[in-house]
Formats: sequence, C-alpha cells, structure tokens
Amino acid sequence: MPTDKQIEELMEGLDVDKSGKVSSKELLAAFQGSGIDMDSVKDFIAAHDLDQDGQLDKAEMTDFFKSLGC
Repeated sequence: MPTDKQIEELMEGLDVDKSGKVSSKELLAAFQGSGIDMDSVKDFIAAHDLDQDGQLDKAEMTDFFKSLGC
C-alpha cells in the first residue's frame, strides 16, 4: 500500500483547487487522453465516496488503496 506521504502527494497533484478533496472534474483532468469518460469517473467516485459528498478525501483514497490490497 502507498505510504501516507505518497497518498498526500497524489492528492496534492490531483486537487487542483486545493480544497483538500478530489472532484470528478479534477480526476477526469488527470485521466485526460486516456479514454476514460466522465460517467466512469463519477462511478469510481461514487463507489469510494464514503461521506457521499461527490468528492474523494485522503481517508477515502486510503480506503481505496486498502481495498486493492496494495
């Protein structure tokens, strides 16, 4: 699993507006050119958005990596 520092660095890179959370627009921008569409990004966020605010925070990203068994 990535370290806390690595997750923080990932969040900092994805969190363009510096809100402390990653929105679907920010995540889509990170995947620009990969062929991933907005619906897929929204589905990903919905699946891992524990507080259901439409964004991913550090704790939710950490839980995502734990679910992968990283």
